[in-house]
Amino acid sequence: MAPRALNRALICILLVAGAAFPAGAAGPSGAQQKGAESFLNAVASGNAQAVAQELHPDEVDKLRSRLLTLLRAENSRSDNTYRSRLFGPGRSLAELESMTSVRFYAALAERLRLRSREFEKYDWLGAVPDGKLVYLVGKGTPPKDKGAVPVLVTVGLMQYGSQWRAAIPSEIEAQLDDLLDGRGPAASAPAIASSSPAAAAAPTQPLAPGISELLARAEASLAAGNCTEYYDQFMSPNFNRATSRSARKTLINACTNNESTRETMITTLRIVQELKPKYDLGGARAIYDVSGQGLPYERFVLERDKDMRWYIAE
Repeated sequence: MAPRALNRALICILLVAGAAFPAGAAGPSGAQQKGAESFLNAVASGNAQAVAQELHPDEVDKLRSRLLTLLRAENSRSDNTYRSRLFGPGRSLAELESMTSVRFYAALAERLRLRSREFEKYDWLGAVPDGKLVYLVGKGTPPKDKGAVPVLVTVGLMQYGSQWRAAIPSEIEAQLDDLLDGRGPAASAPAIASSSPAAAAAPTQPLAPGISELLARAEASLAAGNCTEYYDQFMSPNFNRATSRSARKTLINACTNNESTRETMITTLRIVQELKPKYDLGGARAIYDVSGQGLPYERFVLERDKDMRWYIAE
C-alpha cells in the first residue's frame, strides 16, 4: 500500500458491518480520540495556527524543511515561481526562513482549503492501522441548532509520546502538489456566466490617468533607497497631516534601515501595477484588493487631490 494511502476497503467493511471490529480487537484509545477531536475542532475554528498546533510537530517541521529546500533552490536561480504560488509574491524567502514551523504552516494555509463542520460530539467507530499512521473513523454530530445529520469523519494520527497528533491530511498534500504544478483552484475553476444584465454589461473601468506614473516613480524612489523622498512626494497630504512627526520619522527610519521592510513596500507597488483597482468617492479613490498576495495587509489605497494628482493613501 502506498504511504499514507487510506485503506478504503477496510473502512467500507467497517462501516457496512455496523462499525464492528473482530472480537477482541481494540477500538480507539482515549488519547487517540482526544487527538482526533482536538484536530477537528481546530479545523472547524478556521484558525490555521490552531490547526498547525494540533498537527504532529515532526510533520510540520518536515513540511517546512522540504518546502524551504525547494524555495532556496529556485532562489539560487533567481526564480520565485514556487514561492509566489505557495505564499504569494509579497512573501520574501528571508521572511519565510525566519518563521517557526507553526507560523510557516499558517502562512501556507492562506492558499489551502481545509474545512470541518462544528460538532457537539463524536461517535468513534474504529481505528484503522496504516503503517505508522492510525486512521480514526467515526461520525460527528453537530449542535442541535446546526443540523441533525451525523457526518462521517476520518483523521490520520501519529503517536507523539503518550499523545496522538494528527498527520498532515493527504488532501493538503494534494493541494500543495496542485499549487507547485500551477494547478491552483483559481486556474482550474470554470468560469460562471452571470445571468445579471448589469453584471454582463459592466465594462472594465480603465486605469485613471496618473496612477501608472505614480506607482512607477514611487517604486523607483524606494529601489534607490530614497525613503524620505517616498514619504514626501508620494504619500498623500492627508496621510502626512494625520501622521505625527515622530511616527513619520519612525516610518522613514524603518524604510531606510530595514531592507525587508523596504522590499515589502517595493513588492507591493509591483503587485498593484498588475492589478485593476475599484474606484469610489466619484473616482477620487482607487482601492486595490491585495489579499492572498502574501502581503501583511489586504488592500492598497490611492487617492486623488484637488489638483488631480494621485498619491498613496494607505
